[in-house]
Amino acid sequence: MFRLIISEKLSVSASIAYCIGATEKISEGDTFYWQGNGYIVTNALGHLFGIGMPEDYGWESWELETLPLIPKEFKLFPLNGYGGQIKLLKKLISRDDVMEIINACDAGREGECIFRYIYNYFGCTKPTKRLWISSLTDESIKQGMKNLLDGKEKDNLFAAGFTRAKADWILGMSLSRLYSIVNDDSHKVGRVKTPVLNIVANRDEAIAAFTKRPFYKVVLENGAGCENVFDTAEQAETVRAKCSGKIAVVSSSKTEQKKENRPLLHSLTSLQQEANDVYGMTAADTLKSAQSLYEKKLLTYPRTDSSYLSDDMIPLVESIVKCLAGYDGERVQRLQEQGLVIDKRIIDNNKISDHHAIIPTNLIGRLDDEKLDDNEQRIVKLVINRFLCAVDKPYIYSETKYEFLVEDEIFKLTVKTPIEWGWKQYKLSEPAELDEDTDKVLSVLYSENATFTADNIEVKQGETKPPKHFTESTLLAVMENIDRLIDDKELKGFVKERGLGTPATRASIIEELIVAGYIERKKKQLVSTDYGRAFAASVPDNVKSAELTAHWEQVLSDIENGNGNADMLLDEIKNSVSEIIAFEKSRGNRVKVTRKVSVGNCPRCGSPVIENSKAFSCSAGREKCVFFIYKQDKRIGRSYKADEIAELLSNGKVTLKNCTSSKGNKYSAVFSLEDTGKYVNLKMEEFVGGKKRRGA
Repeated sequence: MFRLIISEKLSVSASIAYCIGATEKISEGDTFYWQGNGYIVTNALGHLFGIGMPEDYGWESWELETLPLIPKEFKLFPLNGYGGQIKLLKKLISRDDVMEIINACDAGREGECIFRYIYNYFGCTKPTKRLWISSLTDESIKQGMKNLLDGKEKDNLFAAGFTRAKADWILGMSLSRLYSIVNDDSHKVGRVKTPVLNIVANRDEAIAAFTKRPFYKVVLENGAGCENVFDTAEQAETVRAKCSGKIAVVSSSKTEQKKENRPLLHSLTSLQQEANDVYGMTAADTLKSAQSLYEKKLLTYPRTDSSYLSDDMIPLVESIVKCLAGYDGERVQRLQEQGLVIDKRIIDNNKISDHHAIIPTNLIGRLDDEKLDDNEQRIVKLVINRFLCAVDKPYIYSETKYEFLVEDEIFKLTVKTPIEWGWKQYKLSEPAELDEDTDKVLSVLYSENATFTADNIEVKQGETKPPKHFTESTLLAVMENIDRLIDDKELKGFVKERGLGTPATRASIIEELIVAGYIERKKKQLVSTDYGRAFAASVPDNVKSAELTAHWEQVLSDIENGNGNADMLLDEIKNSVSEIIAFEKSRGNRVKVTRKVSVGNCPRCGSPVIENSKAFSCSAGREKCVFFIYKQDKRIGRSYKADEIAELLSNGKVTLKNCTSSKGNKYSAVFSLEDTGKYVNLKMEEFVGGKKRRGA
């Protein structure tokens, strides 16, 4: 008899099979599995099943009357391209000698859904266990197999994941169709992506509306600035002239010893932020590399929102530090000699939900032997550096705040002097340097009531700065701390430390907005397009509300914890979507938000003719008018261009250059519009530039 283990990915199955002694590899066509020691080990390939598309439920026609789209019952459908693996899973699950199934998919909502979709699609009723681990080291796998959970213990986790999928489907499918229909263009709406688009659009509009204003500072030779900032150069020059050459009195000198604590261990979001800040990596690329490093057993599970470890991991922390001697022996030796700082800033059971912080594994000593691509090397470097910083001493410095009095004008200066660098001496494993903007070193130190002559005073001009465009790092920070943008105090408390979306989905949200054409990357910046800003402005507040989607995330978390009601949330979403659709149906004088540009008027019905990916077609739609011209015409060996069709619709004729005959000869000719009532063609009238060429 066998226990069947199903993981999420092939590489994970290989690691598990090795650890439990399932060493016999059995091939069946293009698929295979491992067997041995009472186990069969196989895998999914990510999601193999989904809850389908509107067409799967009979909604093929894109009409307002069909909205909202609310299936009576959600069903599971196999995704294209995975037939072989699905067939193998069905056979293994159905085997009479398989008595129990172990869910070894990633420990989280998505992993739970991947397994349950497979289990439920095949109508399986065999008992289940859950392998719940956050590391793929041999030790972690073996320990996890000794402490398998009953599969039912994660029922609430699946309920939250399945509810989220259904909620996203109802809102996303219904409203995406709604706004595609009313705008005659393809639009994407989502409970997270649309609020994120609105956040970016609002920032860009604030930048566009910003008016710079000059200001002027009066600065002493030692860098102290006048506490008054002036609107005009004349005002600043008056103060400079008044104080120049006069006696400056040190009216106040206060020194304090301060410390800057170590950074927290990395969560997925903080890792994505640092990778974007340091290397310009996208959030999606960071997650991809972190996942790959997890599967190579070099990092722990990456899809985590926690920056802490559990107290039983203290010995592991000490072991990992030793393993990192090959990475930076001098640094590790210094840490061991001074003693590792393992306190509540690292260890806190109360701040871990499903997964602990991202840290190196105790196999990290294999780093030199691994073949890592550039991004993987960058990510592993960031995680190692953050881990070593977290167990180091704090940065200790003295801070002296001076006030100088010159002719009744007060000048202020703050000086920071390092005492013990601690963790801050390493910036990506390199010694840090003083920050010129915040840390100043004086050649002369001042005692209280001392005096000096205020020579070489300067007037420095500056200007007010607009808000900065978002980078992926700063946008992720806003998504993670969405409570800061919410005015409702009660809801603010609900979403604090939960954020907009989940750590695992935020990267894909950004990518989806880019693919939809709503935002674009400009080097490290994320900027909304004209199209994106127009669309964000066109939808009502309850579609783009961060408060609403944050509320839904809170309910999903409650469901996961066994305190929420899935049906109540879905009913709330259905009602909200129905209200939005009713509102949009009642709106008049709508300005369509579309990227489609008219190339002329339809000769049949007078509606605009629009360019799309394959043709130039009447915007009235095929139900009302079937006028269209395919872009590609094999007869002339090339595609029609928008300006050519515009001339054709305007004048009835157009000259086409660089046409190619069936024999490969180039020619130019005048074509006219030929409309048979059923088909539309371009008819050649005459050649341009001489007689008809041979072979044309």
